[in-house]
Amino acid sequence: MMELKPIKKVVTLKEQAYEQIREAINTNTLKPGTALTEEQLSSMLSISRTPIRSALQQLVYEKLLTQDSTGHIYVSKITEKSVQDTSKVRSVLECMAIDCSLFPLEEEKLNEIENLYNRQVSLVNEHPEDNLGFAELDKDFHCAIASACDNESLYEFIQSINNVMIRINVLSGTLARNRQDALNEHAEIIKYLNSGQKEFAKLALSEHLKHVEERMLTRENIEKTK
Repeated sequence: MMELKPIKKVVTLKEQAYEQIREAINTNTLKPGTALTEEQLSSMLSISRTPIRSALQQLVYEKLLTQDSTGHIYVSKITEKSVQDTSKVRSVLECMAIDCSLFPLEEEKLNEIENLYNRQVSLVNEHPEDNLGFAELDKDFHCAIASACDNESLYEFIQSINNVMIRINVLSGTLARNRQDALNEHAEIIKYLNSGQKEFAKLALSEHLKHVEERMLTRENIEKTK
């Protein structure tokens, strides 16, 4: 029998540029409204402009960056309207994913969701200052639930919008004050997922996302809609 050696995954320059720029945006190192150019980033990251261009376009697609009619690219601002718009779309898509999922969920999927919840709890206890880490796990938790649906396009949309939510969660300043509320709501969702109660799980998820939006809109870090 022919033997094949495992292929080692090589992280491309585009992927490395994407991750570095994304982290700088999510940690507010690159502040809302900051203009970005391929030349500037190429010099900072010591790579050519081609992978930078691809990374920037992906971040524009994910709404972390904004490209105006002249082609200039800026770090997206967080406004009251952007929070409302993102929250509305997120709620529709994530509830639709539960509708598309076959209940009861497989034990492996339930264990994955519960493990992500437990990692969030541990992070709060051990590293309460790590808001970005909590937001990343929050994205993974919601995406794990969505991945139970049999619709790859829907799942990809939910992944994209939850990437945007990482930044909104961190920069809105809600996490330090409201993490325990979010965890309690996650536990409620898990309860209904584990018991196979689809409609109650969907309702618990919908209520959680509504509360997340309300908590964000009370913060002074969100620009009021003009």
